[in-house]
Amino acid sequence: MVRRVIAGAVLAGTAALAAAGCGAEEKKDPPEVAWAGKLCGISAKLPSMDVPRLQGADASASKKSLIELLDGVSSRMRTFESEMQKLGKPPVEGGDRLFKDAMTKLMQTRSTVTTASMRLEKADIENQKSLQKAVAQMGDAFGRFQQYQGPEQDFAKNAELKAAFAKAPACGSGTAN
Repeated sequence: MVRRVIAGAVLAGTAALAAAGCGAEEKKDPPEVAWAGKLCGISAKLPSMDVPRLQGADASASKKSLIELLDGVSSRMRTFESEMQKLGKPPVEGGDRLFKDAMTKLMQTRSTVTTASMRLEKADIENQKSLQKAVAQMGDAFGRFQQYQGPEQDFAKNAELKAAFAKAPACGSGTAN
């Protein structure tokens, strides 16, 4: 009889401990929130860039600085593309289409910046017409780059992902609004 009481107490204690353990588990984020957090984390991992100082008197040095800036922007975007490919499509309905559209915009924007860099590099600083054309294209590339708000903005067109970006701690507040 005593053994049954002890066995019952042990079983009751084990059940209570198991129940307490279940309540202590962390809640996992829904898949779309975890995905959004990973996407935001890609941006956070990219190194910051310095804006070059242009030297008005030295056109060659200014050209070199601008090319380095454009190449840096292009490199960051290429890294983002690669990391986004590894992450894959968002786990929401229509995720394939959203992912394809976001990748297309990212790649087109990077291509515009890369092309502007190459044309600026080829531009002859002694030839005013050549230089003006390259600088105008660089201005267009920066305009396009500034208008492009990134894949997070593209994905936030989906209501489920917009909510996921708002909930994901890695995204901070207002990232995709």
